[in-house]
Amino acid sequence: MRVAPAVVVVLAVAMAGCGSSKKSSSSESTTQQPSGPKIGVTFTKPTPGEKLGTTVTATVHLTNFTLDPKDVGKPPKPGKGHLHFSMDGGKFDYPKYSGANGLLAKKLGVTGKYSPSVTPTIKYRGLPKGKHTVSVQLANNDHSNAGASAEVTFKVK
Repeated sequence: MRVAPAVVVVLAVAMAGCGSSKKSSSSESTTQQPSGPKIGVTFTKPTPGEKLGTTVTATVHLTNFTLDPKDVGKPPKPGKGHLHFSMDGGKFDYPKYSGANGLLAKKLGVTGKYSPSVTPTIKYRGLPKGKHTVSVQLANNDHSNAGASAEVTFKVK
């Protein structure tokens, strides 16, 4: 699936400031969940231990959390923000593997760490055979950790 250049531009503008090329400081790794209902995230695809081809689509279900692309970079709001997907600890979070999300990671200086997303789905292509783990972290509008994450391990055959 090709992503239209306009979509990439919209995502890039919406996500501006999501990361930086600076090394992480302790304040960036802290959880800053605004008050509100307990948030959560779980993978619906792939399922644990599933055997897949070299292209893998990961999809998450969000609980009490709304993806909010128009407010990315603004102050946190309870239960709103965006996602940080990571394949094998960032090993495959490059444009070659995660497409438009990887391009955005490159623009934001977080290539090799995670692929930002304002949708509950990400596609990784060209994964080698073997065991892989995809994780996701909910991020507040201001890019801080919202306090919920999930991961799933699967196998590429």
